[in-house]
Parts: sequence; C-alpha cells; structure tokens
Amino acid sequence: MCRYLVKCCEGCKGFFKRTVRKDLTYACRDDKNCMIDKRQRNRCQYCRYMKCLSMGMKREAVQEERQRVKEKGEEVESTSGANNDMPVEQILEAELAVDPKIENYIDTQVHFGKANEELGNGQMENGLDNLRDPVVNICQAADKQLFTLVEWAKRIPHFTELPLADRIILLRAGWNELLIAGFSHRSIEAKDGIYLATGLHVHRSSAHQAGVGVIFDRVLTELVAKMREMKMDQTELGCLRAVVLFNPDSKGLTAVQEVEQLREKVYASLEEYCKTQYPDEPGRFAKLLLRLPALRSIGLKCLEHLFFFKLIGNQPIDTFLMEMLEDPTPSSA
Repeated sequence: MCRYLVKCCEGCKGFFKRTVRKDLTYACRDDKNCMIDKRQRNRCQYCRYMKCLSMGMKREAVQEERQRVKEKGEEVESTSGANNDMPVEQILEAELAVDPKIENYIDTQVHFGKANEELGNGQMENGLDNLRDPVVNICQAADKQLFTLVEWAKRIPHFTELPLADRIILLRAGWNELLIAGFSHRSIEAKDGIYLATGLHVHRSSAHQAGVGVIFDRVLTELVAKMREMKMDQTELGCLRAVVLFNPDSKGLTAVQEVEQLREKVYASLEEYCKTQYPDEPGRFAKLLLRLPALRSIGLKCLEHLFFFKLIGNQPIDTFLMEMLEDPTPSSA
C-alpha cells in the first residue's frame, strides 16, 4: 500500500511526490484522455497526474508527510547521498567521451555550388541528392551514432551491471530519444537548423523541402530553443538522457525494479545538481523534466519517417546491440 492512500508502484509514488512538492503543472497534447497504464505511464504527465488523483492519491498526504519530517528536524528530501551512487561527474564524462566536436561542419545550402563544381557529371546528381536530403543525412547520422550511443551507455553508472538482455531492451526502447536529445543539444548554437554527427548542418528549409518540416520544426521549437533558452549544460543533458535510458516501462525487462530505482537515483542526483549549481533558479529541475514528454512525443513521430533505422545495413538492431554490449568495458576511442 502506497503511503498516499492507494496501492501504487515506486515510480508513480515518486512522480506524484515530485509533482506535489514542486507544485508542477502539466499540459496534455491530446484530448486529456490518454491511456495511462504500467507500460504507457510516461506518455503524458498531465493524464498520469490526473489518474493519480482519480485513483485516490492525496496531495494532503504528501504535504502531511513533509510536515512530519520538518517537525522531526530532519531534511525534507535527503539527496546528499544520491550523487555518491549516481555521480553526475561520471554522467558528464560519458557525454564528453562521445560528443563530436562542432568544427568543419558542412552547410547543406552554402556548399551546393561548391559541390556542383567538384563532382563529375556521373556523380553530381547522386551527390547533391544525398546532400540535400535531410532524411538520408539524419539516417546516416543515426547509423554512426548508434555505435557511440552504446559506448555512452556503458559509461553511465550501473548500466553494465544489468543483465545483457535488459541492456539491449533499454537501448532498443530509447535509442531514438537518446539520439534526438543529443543532436538537439548539439544544435543550440546552430542557426535555423541542426548539427548532425556526420558533420552536416541541416537547414530548416531543406527539411521542409524533403517533407519532414513539421517534425523538424518541433525539434527546433520544443527542444533546441528550450535548451538554448535555459542554457542547459551537458551534465543536465546527460542526466535527462540517463532518465530516458533507465526506462522501467520497456517491454520485456526482467530487472524492472532495479531499472526503476536507477531512474529515481538519476532524478535525485539531477535535482541536487540543480540546487547546488543553479541556486537562483528554484524551478530549473522542473523545467528540465518538462522536456521529457516533448522528447518522447517527437521520438515516436520520428520513427514514422525513419523506420529503416531498425537495421544497421543488413544486420538486425538486436544483433548489433548484443555484439556491442558483450564487451562491458567502454572503448577508449
């Protein structure tokens, strides 16, 4: 029995407590009637919170619990030990180890003229088509980044301690959101476009010409612009990506409780980091978490366009991930 008066899991208990204590507000992208069950509980935070209330969870119980703790003279939310078990320094190291340097990037518009001059008659048409097509460019970037994504995951605290099958499931479930978060943050300094890991700067106009303008604009406005506005740093990015990685709702997981606990530890470490590094921004932690529903929604939409990501050449993605994960030590490259 949950202390908030109804039976609930640790994930929903933590979600409800954070919502009440931080006085968070959410918005639903649909008709405020999203399906919320154990598998889809992260789909919409607004509907998840409303279901908590409809099932009988009480805001007063959270507030009373907090008051009892205060009366005992104890710290309300003890996160002092959180960073020891989920060190943000190690998460930052994971980000820095796989972050491509933004230099010598090719502009997909500016370099068309140069490409015309340098490509021979037989190569020019295919070369320019590939350069212009943001879908091809994004697919090539994802293909390359899947390799570095596995290396990144190996560096996240406790990930390699999970069973191999669960590691494959977590990466398979979250790879699209993890890549989108990465290139969105990399594109904070980009002008009206995104930086891909393959060295290309894809313009908004190119995306619209290719028919993927709507989802591209959502990336720019809901992720890149918000990250730029709040000056999200790489530690915060790494923590958000770790939250995505440790998804206890991933279908087929065996170590569900362990993954749930790891996600909660990331939340705690990120909150402590925000308090210490940005003491003048009390709402920063909540603002960071509000990027997760947008990331989830965009990730699902991207799969409609980029379904062929599921193969690495002719190799099924599960086989690829297994081969990459069998060596538990990160590459030094």
